[in-house]
Amino acid sequence: MASKLRAVRESQKAYWEKKLNAHLEILKGSGIGEGDILKDIVVRKLKAKVKDTASRLRAIVAKDEKIREMARIKEEKKAAPVVKEKGKKAAPEAPAPKKDKKAKGEKAAKEPKAEKEPKTAKEPKAEKEPKAEKEPKAEKKPKAVKEPGPEQEAAKEEQPTGSES
Repeated sequence: MASKLRAVRESQKAYWEKKLNAHLEILKGSGIGEGDILKDIVVRKLKAKVKDTASRLRAIVAKDEKIREMARIKEEKKAAPVVKEKGKKAAPEAPAPKKDKKAKGEKAAKEPKAEKEPKTAKEPKAEKEPKAEKEPKAEKKPKAVKEPGPEQEAAKEEQPTGSES
């Protein structure tokens, strides 16, 4: 199982970068061109290891930040004063009264709408008629059975049977 510790992943990244740099120095010292160095299999594998380790480090950092954020939110919730009492529902606060605006010509402000009454039980919908059943498809004849044609019937009549001696 891979390590999930930040310090271990950082040391792995340093190790792979050190290996990559050492291999690059060897290749440059041997006189290989930049294009060939980038195509070298070992260089590509080492770069992949560095990239993979960096990706895991980013995931570990993101997880740590999320844990810190969740802890901060939890502390804020604890610090917030508890308003509700057990068994009692808190009464909803009345909305602040709005300022009456008068339009052109000193029109009276509209009266606020009366509170809606809670809905009563819904009336059941009219029952739908059941769908008509589909008529069954006509039965198909088996494909293997063929009816003898007039030529085949004539041929059967001409063939002698072994029981007529």
